Amino acid sequence: MWVVGIGVFLAGGLGALSRAGVDALVKPWWSRRATGSSKAFPASTFLINVSGAFVLGIVTGYAVKHTAGGVQDFATVVGVGFLGAYTTFSTEEWHTLGLLRKNAAVEAFNVLGSLCASLVLAALGLWLGSLI
Repeated sequence: MWVVGIGVFLAGGLGALSRAGVDALVKPWWSRRATGSSKAFPASTFLINVSGAFVLGIVTGYAVKHTAGGVQDFATVVGVGFLGAYTTFSTEEWHTLGLLRKNAAVEAFNVLGSLCASLVLAALGLWLGSLI
């Protein structure tokens, strides 16, 4: 069990670095392309959380279908470690509170869009993972 714990620890570090990398790439890209009130939309957080939900769906779908050979431990390392650090509910809420003060339409899209897109992509990932 301690090997899984170390794996979660190391994967968490990689997940946090990946989130920072995606954020560093998407923010400047979005700020050059967005106009008006859409500039306030936290595109990097949205992309990070939605892509994380998709990958978690794939990992979970695979782990549910394959129960032998350390697959459950792999799913724990990736799901809890990497994706737990890569995605972030607290950042989503922080951005939502900031948007609420500025623009209700962007805030509503941030909350509803992120939730709906994450659920759809998690379900798609779950299905794809079950096919592997």
